[in-house]
Amino acid sequence: WWGNYPKYSVSLLKSLFGDKATKENDFGYQWLPKADDGRVYSWLDLFDDMYNGKIKGFFAWGQNPACSGANADKNRKALAKLDWLVNVNIFPNETGWFWKGPGMDPKKIKTEVFFLPCAVSVEKEGSITNSGRWMQWRYKAADPPGFARADGDIIIELMQKVKYFYRKDKEAVFPEPILNLKWDYTTNWKYDPHKVAKEINGYFQRDVVVKGKSFKKGDLVPSFAYLQDDGSTSSGNWLYCNSYTNKGNMSARRKREKEGIGLNSEWAWCWPVNRRILYNRASVDKYGKPWNPERAVIRWDPNAKGGKGGWIGDVPDGGWPPMLKADGSLNPKTKYPFIMKPQGHAHIFGPGRADGPFPEHYEPIEGPVDKNPFSSQITNPTAPLYHTDLDIYCRCDPKYPIVATTYRVSEHWQTGILTRWLPWLLEAQPQLFVEMSKELAALKDIRNGERVIVESPRGQVEAVAIVTNRFRPFKVLGKVIHQVGLPWHYGWIYPKDGGDSANLLTPSTGDPNTRIPETKAFMVNVRKK
Repeated sequence: WWGNYPKYSVSLLKSLFGDKATKENDFGYQWLPKADDGRVYSWLDLFDDMYNGKIKGFFAWGQNPACSGANADKNRKALAKLDWLVNVNIFPNETGWFWKGPGMDPKKIKTEVFFLPCAVSVEKEGSITNSGRWMQWRYKAADPPGFARADGDIIIELMQKVKYFYRKDKEAVFPEPILNLKWDYTTNWKYDPHKVAKEINGYFQRDVVVKGKSFKKGDLVPSFAYLQDDGSTSSGNWLYCNSYTNKGNMSARRKREKEGIGLNSEWAWCWPVNRRILYNRASVDKYGKPWNPERAVIRWDPNAKGGKGGWIGDVPDGGWPPMLKADGSLNPKTKYPFIMKPQGHAHIFGPGRADGPFPEHYEPIEGPVDKNPFSSQITNPTAPLYHTDLDIYCRCDPKYPIVATTYRVSEHWQTGILTRWLPWLLEAQPQLFVEMSKELAALKDIRNGERVIVESPRGQVEAVAIVTNRFRPFKVLGKVIHQVGLPWHYGWIYPKDGGDSANLLTPSTGDPNTRIPETKAFMVNVRKK
């Protein structure tokens, strides 16, 4: 399937640069920033570079890395090494106000901080895509208060201003990516989310005939199957091609589910091409009959399309016929269902992984044991480690004998920016707590409701002890291990007695492939305040 990559990439460049992207200039490819060989641009690496003074400016757009990122104290001190920080959010937060935080001296911080108040979700129109790949359109219910503006309005005006300064400065360095950028997403001088949604879907750039169908310049591309590599099509994201077509905004559909199995095919839209189940042809046998007829996602109907045959149900992951014909002979026009894999088959291995193609159990970077009971290698040899003065790791350290984990509670969302300021939610979960077993509480002489200090090599937090049966000691290699758990929704800004982020305790390390931080297992100690 990736043989279509040139069509997707050229269409993306046309979406970015419009008429300025031509075949003669490689459709503006040279205007794009390039990743350096051997570099990783993950969250952990970003803040490591920031702490080492390699990053000058940072947009914290709807983010609160002073609380959300692993090793939060390092993140906060990294922010102090920036020249400028733009914080776009709805409430005061630990990132935008880091310079006033614990251990900070504003007189010694050079970072110039800009706070831009923005609209919440019900104060702006646009789409949201969930982890199930559904793109759902939201409508505006109210105007944002005061000087708050929708993110789109902020971005539009910011880029227009950048373009203005580049046009004005005749000595501007490498102006082409800025001045040639297509930037026509306004209606009556205001940000128009429908124009952005259409741009992401893609347009035909001239009158063309594709797959026997005629299209006019300005028509919306009906599917990524019609994208071309000759500059005749644009698409901001090929996966979203088909989301906004000449028929209308597919993500705004609101028809009730009719299949009876939860497909909801006409409620909103699902990337790609409204396919609700990826690789859905794997749910049928070689004749196209569902393995489970009572819950059929898709099935082959030989009488469909005037007797030519066709798939009924979900949008097929490729419209080819079943593997076998009705008489049992091989169908030469078919393809295997896993079309994104070179072999067309599902994998039980993952080629290209940094730590090898097969699953392997490793202990976390921090832990209470010095031996992996499963194999001779205790930790992942390719796990990212960092080497600043604030990157401290410990294993089997008697100062930190307790395993800790972090998690969420139902009443709060992420670092709590949205929920700590809502009195009814804050009343339900007002402050940082640490859960521990009755056995650990007895060992530490801690009573339920008492304030305690939880500390790791990287920092400490004050929390309310919750003594519970939810946590119990367990044995590893004959050794009794205790565990505690803390939510990470809090910060020093508000409420004043709510405690700080549990990520002050967590280490800067993670998965070697995704760089997802390893905040679910690390070592701490707990003591009475």
